Formats: sequence, C-alpha cells, structure tokens
Amino acid sequence: MEKEKKKLDHELKRLCESFEGRAGVAVRGLAGAEEFLLNEEESFPAASVIKIPLVMEVFRRAEEGAFSLDDRRRLREEDRVGGAGALQEMHGGLEVSVRDLVRLAVVISDNTASNMLIDIVGMEEVTRFMGNIGMGKSFLGRKFMIEPLSPVNVNYTTPLDMTVCLAELYLGKVLSPDSSREILGIMRRQQFQEKIPLLLPSGVEVANKTGEIQGVRHDCGIIFIPEAPVAITVLTKDCADGPRADRLIAEIALATFRYFSGG
Repeated sequence: MEKEKKKLDHELKRLCESFEGRAGVAVRGLAGAEEFLLNEEESFPAASVIKIPLVMEVFRRAEEGAFSLDDRRRLREEDRVGGAGALQEMHGGLEVSVRDLVRLAVVISDNTASNMLIDIVGMEEVTRFMGNIGMGKSFLGRKFMIEPLSPVNVNYTTPLDMTVCLAELYLGKVLSPDSSREILGIMRRQQFQEKIPLLLPSGVEVANKTGEIQGVRHDCGIIFIPEAPVAITVLTKDCADGPRADRLIAEIALATFRYFSGG
C-alpha cells in the first residue's frame, strides 16, 4: 500500500509540474485518514467553486428558521449578470424559490441566481461561515460577474479549504443529514462534466462543482467510490490553455480514483 501511495504522490506531482500554469491539489479519503496534498494552502481566485459554501450557508440559515427554502424571490432587472446561467434570459418579475435558486447556482452555475442567494444571506456571513468550518483562507468579497477580473475584493480560496468544505458536507458535521443529502444530490446533477468526471469509468457517481474565469479552471467534488469515497479539489490559475487545464483535472481525478478503488 505504501508503494501505491508513493506512486500517486509522484503522479500528482508529475502532472502538476508538467502543466503550463499553476495547480494545487487536496485529496482526502472520507472513510479513513489518507490525504494527498500539493500546493494545498496556496490562494487561488475562487471562481464558482465558492458557491458550495454559499449554498451551505443558505441551508444553514433556513434550518435556523431565517427563511424557508420554498420562499420565493422576485427577479429584478438589476439582478441580471452575464456568464453562466439561465435567469439572465428570463423576464423581470419572475418568482423563483430559494431552493430553485440553489439548484440553478450549482447545476448550471447560474451567476444571477448565485447573486440573489448572496442577497439573502450576506457576503460577510458566508465568509464567517467558511471560517467557522475550517476554511480560514477563503473569502467572499463580491458578487459574481461584477468586474470579475478586478483585483479589488477578489473571491479566493485554497485547495485544502475546499476539500475541508466537501468533507464537512459529506460527513454531516455542519448541516442536518437531510440538508447535506439534498445539497449532494444537487451537486450530483452538475451539468459541466469536462473535468473531474471526464475520464472516470461509466457509472461512477460524482457530486462536483466547477469554476472558471479567465486563466482559471477549477473543479472540486466527491467521488463516490464504494467503501472508499474521496473528496478532491484541483484548482488552477495562470492557464493559457483552458482545455489543457480541464484535462489536467480529469487526469488527477482518474489517478485518485485508481488509488482509492484499488486499481
């Protein structure tokens, strides 16, 4: 087993060092204590992976009774932003439940829906929540697609922070079991499949959330390997070739799957 562990360590290092850009990896077995880490505490622009703790804070506040996930929010003209999503194409005045805003934010990374969720819970509260669950190097300082390349109040995170977040979600340490299951179920319906899931064998379940802005490609999620589920985060930056970065993430996910599944 030690030989296989060293082999995966070497493979992750080889893949990242051959990549034309910067990459960080944090892998954690959820049925044991094994970890594989590379540049795990380095800061990266968060892009849309930070929508996972945003959604978790929405569910936490709903559990406290601040609002119901079935409450409806009205789409305003000023809510519309570009990038991924469908709400920007919908008519003003459309009413959408909080639960559906969550689904849109995760499954198709809808930026308008995500910003409406931020309005519900607040940016400072999301950052505080992240700190409380062990994401001490993560920060949500602005909405999505609001001057996304500006260096001011940039959203950032680390590979280790995101894997800690995934582990907390999977192990049910932060939210109720029902809330945790619902969020993971939504993540399982992720429509962007060109990163972590790409090279995995057919039938392997993945609950993941991608993120992309200029020069940045991310994915983080849980690979549901029977008896050996694993949380994995791969963050990249300074990427000149986006598809190559996607391929790097997919290759790291495949190497991780082979190790934890026993080949």
